Amino acid sequence: MSGSESRSFIVSSIAASGVQTSLPRRVWSRLVPDTLAGRIMGVLFAGLMLFHLGSLWLHQVGTEALVGTGREEQLAERLVAGKRLVSEQPPEERDRAAHALSSASLDMHWTASPTVRLSAETSQRIEAVRARLAERAPELVGSGLRVGYAEEASHVTPHLLVGAIPLSDGTWLNFSAALFRPVASQHGTLLSTTAMAIGILILGVVVVRLIGRPLRALSDAADSIGGTAGAVRVPEEGPHEVRHAARAFNRMQARIDRLIADRTQALAAVSHDLRTPIARLRLRAGFVDDPDAQQSIDRDLDEMEAMIDATLAYLRGETEAELRRPVDLVATLQTLCHEATDSGARAGFEGPSQLRLICRPLAMKRAFANLIGNAIKYAGSVRVRVEDGRNEVVVRIDDSGPGIPAKHLEAVFEPFRRLETSRNRGTGGSGLGLTIARQIIEHHGGTIGLANRPPGGLTATVCLPKPGQK
Repeated sequence: MSGSESRSFIVSSIAASGVQTSLPRRVWSRLVPDTLAGRIMGVLFAGLMLFHLGSLWLHQVGTEALVGTGREEQLAERLVAGKRLVSEQPPEERDRAAHALSSASLDMHWTASPTVRLSAETSQRIEAVRARLAERAPELVGSGLRVGYAEEASHVTPHLLVGAIPLSDGTWLNFSAALFRPVASQHGTLLSTTAMAIGILILGVVVVRLIGRPLRALSDAADSIGGTAGAVRVPEEGPHEVRHAARAFNRMQARIDRLIADRTQALAAVSHDLRTPIARLRLRAGFVDDPDAQQSIDRDLDEMEAMIDATLAYLRGETEAELRRPVDLVATLQTLCHEATDSGARAGFEGPSQLRLICRPLAMKRAFANLIGNAIKYAGSVRVRVEDGRNEVVVRIDDSGPGIPAKHLEAVFEPFRRLETSRNRGTGGSGLGLTIARQIIEHHGGTIGLANRPPGGLTATVCLPKPGQK
């Protein structure tokens, strides 16, 4: 064979082997039902058939054991009866009487000395047969019964049981019988039913896992919507119903992401368009002769810009690409307290000297800045306390302001929600500070809550999980 012919042969062999390996997969994919219901029915049918066949086998083994036990009992009774009858006959009639008592399954004959030649008289099976014969006819064993395999029988699969029973006058009654099965459990039906029940239980677990696996994947993907990890695409594989649900879920995620992106882009455009007239108004305010009116206009313009920035930050959902990294949370909170003190407010801090936490630094600083800023706006003072627990970090921000009615403690976290009795336009703000703070804290896996203090004032409690404890 030439070199080119050898290469052609090798290539054709590889191609043929590839076809042969891919062919069973195609055949298997055609045999497996495409629908979830079909696959469940197939698993149930195959499992039930398998366990049913196993149950029948166990029942057959138990039945054969019972039959063997009955034959052994019959053998013991016939040997006892034969011994008595032969012993009662005169010597010249004993051999003929023994032959008369013989049958196709049991051959007996009388001799003056034992004529059986045993290849083995002690083995596990022989001792089991001897014990069962003794249980059914104790007088046989006590009389010096000899039992063993026939010498001419195969040592691999012996099939003939031979023995000799001594009579009272020293003569012997020899016998040979078919070898019976070792005794097995006599509760074959119970064992069969138990095996069937266990099999159905195992099968039910398999079916439940088969159904639950795609549902768990779908629920995990649904829980991830709106989280920091972003959208998680569900694999579009499995039965037809699961593939259809996965495709629908992925399309829904894509539509939600597109809507959010379109909304953020539209708001960014509106923000840009609004900043231009605000800048023109601020420029024109500089030509106003009345200083008080000029300051009033500048304050209104500043408030408008602050409202635009806060609204955009909330509607973007803090989706800026800020990476998480270890941050000294204590240093961040102390910096915010120092800035509040520099602005003329009273701010105190209690806690450890250092506490490192993996988070998004700018977002976390903004959340606590909103909380501390709210306390200073409405009370003029704030006290920040940090507790380093085993599984989480707890930050409490206390103020001595008027507090919030208990029925509104949860409502203040709603966007643009402002309580006129204690939170009015004179204090400034856009009604989004607490909303943005909760959004950031929850994106870090934490919780935030408000509670009125018994002496008066409000306490904001923030719980943040430590790495690996979320």
